[in-house]
Amino acid sequence: MKTSESINMFLNQPHIAVVGVSRNKNKFGNAVYHILKKKGIKVFPVNPHLTHFEGEKCYSNIETLPADVTAIFVNIPPEKTIRVVESAYNKGIHHIWLQQGSTNDEVINYLKGKELNYISDRCIMMFAEPVKSFHRFHRFLSKATGNFPQ
Repeated sequence: MKTSESINMFLNQPHIAVVGVSRNKNKFGNAVYHILKKKGIKVFPVNPHLTHFEGEKCYSNIETLPADVTAIFVNIPPEKTIRVVESAYNKGIHHIWLQQGSTNDEVINYLKGKELNYISDRCIMMFAEPVKSFHRFHRFLSKATGNFPQ
């Protein structure tokens, strides 16, 4: 699913887990965590190797997330993503954003036909306002070439 409606539904969730935060401050998952937090979304960091992330409790897996988490953003290697999306679906989390590079055919085949909202092969930074720097230019190019979700 890649429509503007599905993207807006995801970004309007009040509680989003970010799977793939890292000790490395330059990692993409950290940037997404900060952008979503600035938007006023309650963000839950997920990393099995951390107990805290920037002063917040860090969750080791999807199963340990609070029940009010309704969406997950995934930025991990594709071979680890299938377990995460299965866990999310089984927990009742039905809004999933799979950042570019975090998915494969196995994951997409699992998600197809399920009643959920998922976005794949799109960079969340092109949609999470305010869009800045090269993400703004990338969004412009995507619109100019007709590759922007309708």
